[in-house]
Formats: sequence, C-alpha cells, structure tokens
Amino acid sequence: MPGVSKAEQSRKTQRVLLDTARKLFAEKGYADASTEEIVQQANVTRGALYYHYRDKADIFRAVFEEVRLERVQLVMESIQATEGGIWQKFVETGLGAFIENVKDPVTQRIVYTDGPAVLGLAVVRDNAPGLILLRNAITHLMDTGEIEQMPVGPLSAILWAGLFEAGMYIAQADPDDAAQVQEEAVDVMLRMFSGLRTAPRQEAP
Repeated sequence: MPGVSKAEQSRKTQRVLLDTARKLFAEKGYADASTEEIVQQANVTRGALYYHYRDKADIFRAVFEEVRLERVQLVMESIQATEGGIWQKFVETGLGAFIENVKDPVTQRIVYTDGPAVLGLAVVRDNAPGLILLRNAITHLMDTGEIEQMPVGPLSAILWAGLFEAGMYIAQADPDDAAQVQEEAVDVMLRMFSGLRTAPRQEAP
C-alpha cells in the first residue's frame, strides 16, 4: 500500500488476524476454528499468519491474553469510578465487576472454557493481569487495616485460584441456572473475603 511502511502494514495485518481469530474462537470454539478459516476471513496469506504466529495455539494464546487484559482493565475502571470506602471499592465493586466480566460470552468461551484446555491451568493462572490487580488490592487492604496481615503472595495466589475456579464454574453453568449460579458465586466470594476482614474494635465499657 502506497504511503504505508512495512512495519505499519505488518501491525495492521496482525490486528486483522487477531480480530478474525477472536471472532472465530468465540463463535466456534478453539477446536472447530481452523487456521484456514482465519486466513480466509482475514483475507491474508497463510504465510502472513505464520509470520506472526507459530500455529493455531500461538494465535489463540495472543487472543486469550488480549481478552483477559481487557477484562482486568474494565474491573480497574469500575473500581476507580466507585465512590465509597476501601472495602466497597476493592471488594464489593471489584467482585461485582469480575462477575460482569465472566457473564460475557466471549470471555466465557476464550478465558474460562478453552483457555484452560488449550493452554493449561498453570499458564492461565500464573502471572495473570488479574492476579497482579488482586495482589495490589490485598496489599492496599492490609495497609489500611481492612484485612488481617499475612503473607501477600500465597494469599493472593490462593484467592486468585478461587476466583478463576468461580469463573469456570459460572461459564460452565446451564443457561437456565446462570442467574442463580452467579448470585451464589458472588455470595461465596464475599464470604471468602469477609473472613479475612479485621474484627471491629470494641470500645472499653
């Protein structure tokens, strides 16, 4: 294309590939979406696909990383927009935004259904943007005295594993039971966090 550098054209091609792959993975699932379909719908050559990605699993991982980063950014925006105390912002609003993300069909399919099957649980849990956000939130809650002091690393990892399992549980629920499952998941997660909360100080009689 005249006036377009090779680097810019390469970025555009990669963007088209990601958008097309995301659409197909969300609609058909990883197993039924082929690289041939991605190439045809993106209107690029097979060589262009393999220039940017090793194989179908590689482009799926790129889509997966992009989707879950978007979801975390939405949670952060909800927290930042919330007025109220630290507990309300980081726990009540954060968990509510997390559930809203899990309800999204694209997120359900790519992050919570196909993600663990294709990439493995270790990959989807470790170094996740959500884990980083959770660790920062827990640190802030401890610093402000909202929850008990304890090692942040293992606590964050354990809570994140619980949240991810909750996401998988919601994603796999029967559509007829979805609302109840989501409500129950929120209740359980709030109880988990509330169990860490410091007891209110008692005034001397």
